[in-house]
Amino acid sequence: MKSEGGFSLVETLLALLLFAISLTALLHYQQRLTAGFYQQWQQREAWRVAARRLQGQESVGWQTTLRSLPAVEGCLLWQATASRPGLLPVTLSELRCNK
Repeated sequence: MKSEGGFSLVETLLALLLFAISLTALLHYQQRLTAGFYQQWQQREAWRVAARRLQGQESVGWQTTLRSLPAVEGCLLWQATASRPGLLPVTLSELRCNK
């Protein structure tokens, strides 16, 4: 009697289980990467919004504040803060002096 080559049912099911676990892990990893990139993109956008606020421009959808603080003689320290729900606020400062 000649035995046929191939995989048994148990081997096939084990391989399928290993493949499913690996695929699930990779999908979770990809989801985390996507969330990280989105968070980084939002943070960079917050810096851009703060820079525009220092230039006197408003940005729709963002909460921004602009304030001036006294600094060295003849100078003011301007601070622009940009925030959005679910994102850490960023503050950008600029020293402006009278010439």
